Amino acid sequence: MGIINQIKYLLICILTVTIISCDSNDCPLNNVVYSTYGFYVNTADGEAKVSVMDTLTVVAAGTDSILINRMYEMSSIELPVSYTSGTDTLVFRFTNKNKETFEDSVFIDKENIPHYESPDCPTAMFHYITGIRTTHTLIENAIVVHPNINYNATENFKIYFYSLH
Repeated sequence: MGIINQIKYLLICILTVTIISCDSNDCPLNNVVYSTYGFYVNTADGEAKVSVMDTLTVVAAGTDSILINRMYEMSSIELPVSYTSGTDTLVFRFTNKNKETFEDSVFIDKENIPHYESPDCPTAMFHYITGIRTTHTLIENAIVVHPNINYNATENFKIYFYSLH
């Protein structure tokens, strides 16, 4: 094989690799988005971030899906968001050291927004939060901090617990 043929072969190889690499896509490895909940109490000086000392289990209401199982000493959690439902209902189950269990339900109203990276990537679902409400066993209040739930990890909700005084 002559030098000219070797150069042609090398250029064809480089061109082929370039074309193949340009055809690859940058799809996210995980197209599920998560909402972030921070835990707070109201104090005389304003709000304060707190760690929940009781054991916390979070389930998706109406399913057997356990989203968080027996976590403790946490000041925030991340939970997946459903793809199609207009309202997600979560059950926060707290168990204290005396094995007493208390439950609060959290209802998240949202709009589901399909998100396309490219035709080669699976569709992700982003969400816009339109409201949040809770029962009031241990949770005093909940507010929406950042209504857009997407790939950007940010605190979306503040959960306020009754302060112990």
